[in-house]
Amino acid sequence: MVDEDPDAGQPREELVPGWHVPGRTRYDYDLRIGDAERDLAMTQLREHFVAGRLTFDELSERIDAALIAKTQRQIDRLTADLPRLPRPARHAGGSGSEPTLPAPAPDAGRFLVFAMLLFALATWILIMAWMSRYSHVGGGYPWPPQP
Repeated sequence: MVDEDPDAGQPREELVPGWHVPGRTRYDYDLRIGDAERDLAMTQLREHFVAGRLTFDELSERIDAALIAKTQRQIDRLTADLPRLPRPARHAGGSGSEPTLPAPAPDAGRFLVFAMLLFALATWILIMAWMSRYSHVGGGYPWPPQP
């Protein structure tokens, strides 16, 4: 076993890319972003356009820049001169400080499985009916049995 941790003296931000320690660093801005972050930035830009803070040309230019952005720093530059948008309210009702999350949508996967099971059952019933009708053809036991 190792008695000492060789990285014990280094802050966590240097050990793990993107690590966030509240009060010390905001974010590792050189960390690459994905499509979800680009989509969020474009949605925010559209909302600023609807609010009248951006012209159509500015919106087009900033959306083009968001589509080619590779880091969080590039995304933040696009909205640096715009106010932060209010977060959507999560309270659907009730009291207390905890937000209530909306009920999840019905699971489409369960419906699909149920529909496939019904289809398989109906197919099995039709096959059994067809086989019972023609089972006496070609010899064998007559069906239904004769008294």
